[in-house]
Amino acid sequence: MNTDSDSELSSIISSDDELIKKSEGTIMMGFQPADKYEYTYSGSEMNVPLYVGTMDNSENIEVAAMLFLNGEVQPYSYTLNGKVSEKQMVHYFTLGPNETINFTALVTPISGEKGDVIGMQFATVFKSDYLPEQDGNTSFGNCGKINSTICIPVNMQASGINETKADIVKTTITDIPEETMAMLEGLVTNDTDNPLDYSSYLKIKTEDNRNCLYSENGKLNLTLQIYGGKEVAKKITFFINNEPVKVDNCDYCEINTTTDKMTVFDVCIDVSEYKELCSFYAVAATSGEDYLIQDDTTQSERCLLINK
Repeated sequence: MNTDSDSELSSIISSDDELIKKSEGTIMMGFQPADKYEYTYSGSEMNVPLYVGTMDNSENIEVAAMLFLNGEVQPYSYTLNGKVSEKQMVHYFTLGPNETINFTALVTPISGEKGDVIGMQFATVFKSDYLPEQDGNTSFGNCGKINSTICIPVNMQASGINETKADIVKTTITDIPEETMAMLEGLVTNDTDNPLDYSSYLKIKTEDNRNCLYSENGKLNLTLQIYGGKEVAKKITFFINNEPVKVDNCDYCEINTTTDKMTVFDVCIDVSEYKELCSFYAVAATSGEDYLIQDDTTQSERCLLINK
């Protein structure tokens, strides 16, 4: 559910009333009730019943819906009212006030080998069509925020398609800056607890610490930082206007996190074919059986990409 509005809006509550209004509403989403939340892939398409709904919204809301399987964005089609959609990475639903849609995703895993047990998550992006103006308040509020379910297991009795490609980036392991640790410690009430045990964080390093990114000659060069949580394998996917994009001709970056340390890496993304203003964010999802250790799907800040 989209429940983080208080913290998200605190920094903008006095500066942009229209964004406050745009950020209102609640998304309910997940796997439809079942006796057992577990799937087996034996070579035939899996049927995965899902739902997405709204509460507390006074106007229509566009919601982007996607699946992560083995840490990767999983293309799927779906059945709704007897009709089958096209297969896509991301599907979009326009929901009226207090409306819920039940649909069934048709899934053929693109990742995973026979004998593996991998995690599958359903995720939605709240008000995915929102885009701030370059000359105004460039905060997204709660718009563009991703919410995901916990991982449920998929037993691979057959191998997936396995045609996606990983970018094995060069990483640097550093200490977490003192100011970052001080901020995290302020979120934990028990002084004996390690704040890094509770959540992982994915940050895009920007020169002015604002949520604006600027391309140069059609290229977007980024430095990313990931820290917190356990030592797990992560696949990081980049999204422009809520659609996954290639990085160095690969589908995602693959890294391993280190407990109590910050992992830093650089990427370059070709944005020459995109419009001047776009939304941009990255998502880190746990891959392999590491989802049993830590199954959170972590989104970076939502940024306004200014592409010139």
